[in-house]
Amino acid sequence: MSISKTEGIVLKYTDLGEADKILTILTRDNGKIKAIAKGCRKPRSSLLSSSEVFVFSEYVLYKGKNFYHITQAVIRETFYNIRKDLLRLSYATYFAELAEAVSDEGIPSERLFLLLAKALYYLSTEKIPMGLLSLGYQLKLMDISGYRPNLQRCGVCRKSCREYPKFSVELGGVVCEECNTDESLRNNGDIFKISQGTIEALNFLLNIEISRLNTKKIDNTIFNEIERIIRAFIQSHLDKRFKSLDFLDAIKDSGF
Repeated sequence: MSISKTEGIVLKYTDLGEADKILTILTRDNGKIKAIAKGCRKPRSSLLSSSEVFVFSEYVLYKGKNFYHITQAVIRETFYNIRKDLLRLSYATYFAELAEAVSDEGIPSERLFLLLAKALYYLSTEKIPMGLLSLGYQLKLMDISGYRPNLQRCGVCRKSCREYPKFSVELGGVVCEECNTDESLRNNGDIFKISQGTIEALNFLLNIEISRLNTKKIDNTIFNEIERIIRAFIQSHLDKRFKSLDFLDAIKDSGF
């Protein structure tokens, strides 16, 4: 039996039997794994807190036939403040669902792990506005996953231009003025008008460290434009509808 140790963040869980859970954990060393936390639902279990969603722990585990099995866990961060606010909890749930969707079992992605850990940290500490943090997290996650938006060259002619009036979700980036008149674009997925200010803001969000997201003020009009583009971009390239995003929208619409 091979014993290993890794840091991990719980993305979700499923109850198993009367006292166990099957955890889906994004780990630093092993990518996404499924692990059984035996007896963790018992009030006196040493694994009780470390088997909760969003908790960041160091796990000692071994690989069974179908699942990993957790033998020990030391909590590094609970991100407790997230649970005290329904809107923050909704954002965190969406962040975790996105990470689960783009990660592969057994394939390490330290960049994705660190991105999620930092996003949860800043969500819990309230040092960065939630909406801004969400934009930065989503863009960086798509970049890590191989879907970095192309903001430097036209997605049709591949030329570098001074201005790009449109953003094609299907092509994954900006479209120049000349190619904007191409009839084929009309049947090529969502096309958004995009301003130079929005392109500059997208570049900022993609390239700045997540800890420095609040060093630039983004105009509300540009913010809303980016939000619409990111949502369509993720929907198209991941081909998945996120229930947590629907719930997040409902919470924001209610003014909670």
